[in-house]
Amino acid sequence: MARSFEITSDPTTPLLTTAEAKTHLKVDTTADDTYIDNLISAATQSAEKFTNRFFINTDLKQYGDTWSDIATLFKSPVSSVTHIKYYDSDDTLQTLATSVYLTDLVHQPARISLKPNQSLPTLADRDSAVEVSYVVGYGSAASSVPDGIKQAVLLSIGNWYENRQQVVVGRTATELPKSAQYLLEQYKIQTV
Repeated sequence: MARSFEITSDPTTPLLTTAEAKTHLKVDTTADDTYIDNLISAATQSAEKFTNRFFINTDLKQYGDTWSDIATLFKSPVSSVTHIKYYDSDDTLQTLATSVYLTDLVHQPARISLKPNQSLPTLADRDSAVEVSYVVGYGSAASSVPDGIKQAVLLSIGNWYENRQQVVVGRTATELPKSAQYLLEQYKIQTV
C-alpha cells in the first residue's frame, strides 16, 4: 500500500489572530508580533498533525497506487469530495463518475466505497494511479473550529513563548504541552 497527500490550497485565514494570542500571552507591545505569528502557525501545524485534522478549510489531493488506498481519507473532517481521478489501463487520466462511488463524510476518517451493482475500472500499473481531491476542515472561518482545539493551540503558544530555548531543565519545550495534548486527544483521528 502506497498512499500520500498534498495540500493544493491553504486556508485563507489563521486559526488565531495575533491579537487573540497576545491577549492569552498578556502582551501589549508590537515588538514580538512576528514571533507570535510564527508561534501561531507552528502550534496550529503541531495540533493538526497530532489530531490528524485540518482545522480551517484546506484543499487536499490524496494519492494511491490501488483503489483500496483511497478507501479511507487521511484527514478529517471532510466536507466534500471534489473528484476522483485515475489512470486507466491505457495510462490515460480519467475522472470516475459519481454514480460509481459513495462517500461517507460523517464517519471520521471519511470513507469512499462502491455503490451497489457498480465496479471499479482497471488501473494502470503505475505509482499514484488514483487521486482524490477533497476539502477538509471545520469551515472557512476560525469561528467554526471547536474551542478545545483553539485553547490547546493557545497553551502551546504560551509554553513556547515562555520557553524559547531548545532545552529547558526538567521538560522538553518544543513538544505539545501535556495540557494541550489532553485537550486535543478528544479530536484525534486514527487512520490506517
